[in-house]
Amino acid sequence: MWRGAKTLTALAALLLTLGLAACGGDDESEPATTAASQGQSSDGPADAQNGGGKDQDGSGAGDDSGGGSEGSGEPAGEFKPKRHQDSGGGSEQFRVKGGDNSVQEFGQEADEAEFEAAAGALHNFLDARADGHWAAACSYLSDQIAASLEKLAAQAKEVEATGCAAILGKLTNPAAKGALRQEAKQANVGSLRVEGDRSFVIYRGPDGAILAMPMTQEDGAWKVASLAGTPLN
Repeated sequence: MWRGAKTLTALAALLLTLGLAACGGDDESEPATTAASQGQSSDGPADAQNGGGKDQDGSGAGDDSGGGSEGSGEPAGEFKPKRHQDSGGGSEQFRVKGGDNSVQEFGQEADEAEFEAAAGALHNFLDARADGHWAAACSYLSDQIAASLEKLAAQAKEVEATGCAAILGKLTNPAAKGALRQEAKQANVGSLRVEGDRSFVIYRGPDGAILAMPMTQEDGAWKVASLAGTPLN
């Protein structure tokens, strides 16, 4: 549970990862846990594509307004996964000599099917968020993250939206759109480290950044368990 300053700090962290304006609150908040089908996935490693991703020409990205119904958080047009090629190669390439390699050594390297499923969930989340498809973006988030976002935002008087999709649509700063699109476009997954129902997707982002995104498995589908990847370099 978080109270007072801890709640404010937690909310600020959530908002900053989305390029949001700062808000605050002081009631206690408890995380919860998720489910939803991951039926839309992108391709796995470049040498093991399964055709799961859809053609970019039918991405339904929408215009620069990120358009959508303000109340529902639904964007104009249906979200369609884009095709991505991931280099794969495993976590060894991301090891830092003399550094903290706890993520790179977490659990074990996933098999090809799990790699593709988790990479697809990450790509679809990043693409949907970058293009303003809030409901779709939320469908790839874990229940814990979605519920935490809703509860923390509910404590901020400045935020009137309710529901994950509406909150993302209301709070995402238009100035962050370019950065979000760059990350979505350049994300290149190299590794999936798995232990039970938890995992880390390790991927390359803009400007050579190596990022680790925590994932959790719910109802047999990998879900994104954070709003931003953690830098490893």
